[in-house]
Amino acid sequence: MSPFSYNMLPAGGMLEIVFFLTALVVARLPRKNMIWLFLLAGLYVVVSFALMRVSRPANVLDFIQAYKAFIYIVPLCMFVRSGVFSPAASARLLKLLIVLFLIKYGYSLALDFNARMGSRPGIYVENNYELIFLILVFYVLRNALGPRRMLWLALLSVLVAISGSRSSVLALVVMFFGIYMTRLSLKTFFYALGFIVLLAGAALVFVERSAGGGVEDIDRYRFLMVFLSETSSWSIWNYAFGTMPLTPLSTHACNALSYYETLFSFSGDGSCYSVILHSYLLRALFDHGVLGLLFLLFFIGRSLRVSGYSKVDVLVVLGVILSSAVSVSAMNSIFVSLGLMLALGMRRESAPLSPAANGH
Repeated sequence: MSPFSYNMLPAGGMLEIVFFLTALVVARLPRKNMIWLFLLAGLYVVVSFALMRVSRPANVLDFIQAYKAFIYIVPLCMFVRSGVFSPAASARLLKLLIVLFLIKYGYSLALDFNARMGSRPGIYVENNYELIFLILVFYVLRNALGPRRMLWLALLSVLVAISGSRSSVLALVVMFFGIYMTRLSLKTFFYALGFIVLLAGAALVFVERSAGGGVEDIDRYRFLMVFLSETSSWSIWNYAFGTMPLTPLSTHACNALSYYETLFSFSGDGSCYSVILHSYLLRALFDHGVLGLLFLLFFIGRSLRVSGYSKVDVLVVLGVILSSAVSVSAMNSIFVSLGLMLALGMRRESAPLSPAANGH
């Protein structure tokens, strides 16, 4: 009901509240095989905050923005094997969301109320973020969607195709491959045709979004060049552990990316931090180093395995999240965290979910 914007309400902030309130409702000590990850993530956030306050005091909101992924780990650990979410009820919610997304995206593109909504519509926030949630949840719930699962997959594919989101197209391809291409059968040929159609759609989105310019005109390329410039003098220690907590980018880097001034520091002093690099892979490497990024990926894989998911499921979920990490916030996004919350807290009848285990 917000034709001129994503949402009249502060949807992202409201979903953050939903996430933490839900965690509060189910609050309990994590399982023994998860408690060390719970403690390590919490300790990392607390120590980093203390170091930031002592060495380079900055706005607390900037710190939260940089460390969200590790903050999310603490409540996510409590959902592992909790069984608090019903597959059937969650599937009904997913179907409703797909319909609502199609309505909002459809009329936004058709009526073209303004440039933003007429090209990159959204129902909560920018569609790079929210579509990853739908793709993650669809994969987790695919066996609970009933006999019309292919119809819902087709509708989700249409939604992604009209969104103009390159990262979502990649994530959808990864999910499709994970569902249909991991086991050879007579049906594989037909699934392969669908996979080729998805790849063709992905190519069209990339070509359309890149029309009229070379590689240097692609925003992600500019972010990468700034990142390489900022890290040109890094030591092995920096690559392993990142920078000191909340190290600002140089004035030159901030000026080069001044078009994205809405991502400058909450302090309003003209400084900027890694969030302005957009790509979460670059942000995580800058702030937390290779070891920090590997810790986040390990947490996702470990928590899914403890929750009863197969190795194939882990690879697909990681593939979907990393597809978004090239572009947007990935593990730092509330939408990925909500998707993981549902996956980890789903009742046991929904697992295992691997295609081989279910004969699909």
